[in-house]
Amino acid sequence: MTASRAFARSTDRAGSPVPVPGRRALDGMVPHFGGVHELVRSRAEQVPDAVAVAEAEGVTTYRTLMTGAERAARHLLGLGVSGRPVAVRMSPGARQVAASLGVLQAGAWLTWFGVGDPGGRDRDVLARLSPACLLVDGRCGTDPLARWYRDEQRGQVMDGAELGLPGNGAGPPAAASGPRGPGETAGATAYVAFTSGSTGAPKGVAQSHGAFAQFVLWLADEFRLGVGSRVAQWVAPEHDPSLCEVFAALVTGATLCPVPGRVRLHPQRLVDWLACERITFFQTVPSMVRELLDVASSGQQARRLSGLRQLVVMGEAFPATLANRLSATLPWVRVANIYGPTETIAATWHTLTGHPVTGVVPIGLPIPGRQVFVLDDYEQPCPVGVTGQIVVCGPPVAAGYVGSDGDDAFRPVAGLAAAVRCYRTGDLGRWRTDGLLEFCGRRDLQVKLGGTRVEISEVEAALASHESVLECAVVPRSGEDGLVTHLVAYVVTRRTPSGGAAGGPAQWRAYLRGRFGSQLRLVSFHHLSHPLPRNVAGKVDRRRLPDPATTMTK
Repeated sequence: MTASRAFARSTDRAGSPVPVPGRRALDGMVPHFGGVHELVRSRAEQVPDAVAVAEAEGVTTYRTLMTGAERAARHLLGLGVSGRPVAVRMSPGARQVAASLGVLQAGAWLTWFGVGDPGGRDRDVLARLSPACLLVDGRCGTDPLARWYRDEQRGQVMDGAELGLPGNGAGPPAAASGPRGPGETAGATAYVAFTSGSTGAPKGVAQSHGAFAQFVLWLADEFRLGVGSRVAQWVAPEHDPSLCEVFAALVTGATLCPVPGRVRLHPQRLVDWLACERITFFQTVPSMVRELLDVASSGQQARRLSGLRQLVVMGEAFPATLANRLSATLPWVRVANIYGPTETIAATWHTLTGHPVTGVVPIGLPIPGRQVFVLDDYEQPCPVGVTGQIVVCGPPVAAGYVGSDGDDAFRPVAGLAAAVRCYRTGDLGRWRTDGLLEFCGRRDLQVKLGGTRVEISEVEAALASHESVLECAVVPRSGEDGLVTHLVAYVVTRRTPSGGAAGGPAQWRAYLRGRFGSQLRLVSFHHLSHPLPRNVAGKVDRRRLPDPATTMTK
C-alpha cells in the first residue's frame, strides 16, 4: 500500500474526522504570503498610533517602529546584505524588533542571538553562519562576542545606534515609503535558527518567508491576537518560538511586552509582572508553568492573572497532573499544547477542553499545511496505539541544514512525491483511538535496561506524577562496555508542613514498580535540595546535573 493511500483522511456522514492510522493532515498548504515584514507594514499603516512595544523604558508606536525599521533597511541595503544572513544580538524590545524588520526589508536572512555571556556555542554558530553583519545594541567595544567576530573572524559589526532605531535618541527621519530589497518569493529564506538536536553540534535551519508567514498568521488567528492584546515576549531570542510570538503580535496590531531579564526565570517576579502588565497571551514551557502555579496556588494570587486569556505550552512533555492543576487554578485561561521541532517551525497542537486529563496530554492534530506520519522501522504506518517515529511532511519543513549536502533525517517518505519535504523528528508517538497524536519521548532517550527497552521520558513522566515529586530528571548510566547499567533519577521533592521531604526512595521505587513492573529495579535516586538546572530556554540542562556518585540516595 502506498503512503498516500495508507494515510488518507476520511470523514463520516456528519463531516467529523474518522480516525485513520498514520497521517493526520489538515486542509491547506502554504500559500504565497508576503513576508512578515510586509504584513507588519500593512498593519502599521492601519493602526500607526497603536502601541507596538511596551517596555520599562517607555512605549513605541507602530509608526515609530516602522520608521526605525526603514532607516535600518536603507543602511543595510547600502551594505549589500540582500540574500545573506544578518545576525541581531540585542535585548528583547523595540530596538531588536525594528532592527529585525529592517533586516527582512533589506532582503537578508535574520538570525537572533541572546545577549548573555557568549560561550563556545555562540562563537561556533557565528562562525558557521558567517553573517554579512552582526548588529549589537550600543556595545561594539565591550560585547565579547562582537569583539571576537570583528577581531578574529574579520567580520563586520555595527552598533544599533548607527541605524537610528527607536529608543536610542535618534530623531525620526522625513516621511518616506519603506525601502524594499529584491522582491522575495514565498520560498526565499526569511530566517535561520540554530538547533543542537541530539548531536550537540549547532545546525542551521533556514525557514522561508511563506512558511513563516503562514504559521504566524495561523497562530495569531487561532489565539485571537489583535489590537488590545498584550503578548509577553518570554522565549529567549536564540530559540525560534521567540520569532513566532513576536511577529504573531505585530502582524495583528497587538502590543508586544518584553519580559525583563531579572524577571524571566523568577516565578514570583514573573507572576507579578504578568499581572502588572495585564498580559493576555503567554507562551512558555511546562516546567515554568509548574513553578508559576506554585506561586499562584491561592485564589487571591490566581485572580491577579484574570487578564490572561491564552496560554501556550511547548518545548517539553506536558504532564496530565500539571494540566489538571492548571485548569483548576486558572479555569478562565485557554491552554494549548504545541509540538514541533525547529525544522518544521511547529507541527501539531491540542487545546485542553477543561475536562480532567488522564495519562498524558496529547500533542493533537497537525497545524494547517503539515502532514504527520507515525512510521515503524520499516517505513510503514503504525496502527492506532502502536509507537513509531513521528515524521512531518509539507512546505513548512526545511529543505535541510544550512551548509549541509544532505541529511538522512530529511529523506523522502516512500509513496509520497519526491518534491514533498519530509523530516524525521527522532521523536516517538502513537495515534490514539480518538484520532489525536500522543508524544512518547525520543528515540535517542530509548535505552535497553536489563534486556528490556525503556523510554526515559516515560519514566520521568511517571515519577513526576507522584504526589511528593515537585520535578525530576532521569538519566541513564553506562558501564565500561557502554551498556546501560542503571538509571539515576534526580528528584526535587515537595515539602511537608514541618519542612521535611514529602517522599523518599522507598515510595518512589514502589511507585515506579507498580507502573512498570520489575524492569525498573535498577533505579537509584539522587535527592536535590534546589531546583533542577535549566538553560536559557527553561528546559532542564542535563549536563549540569551533579555527579550522582558524590551524594547518591539509594
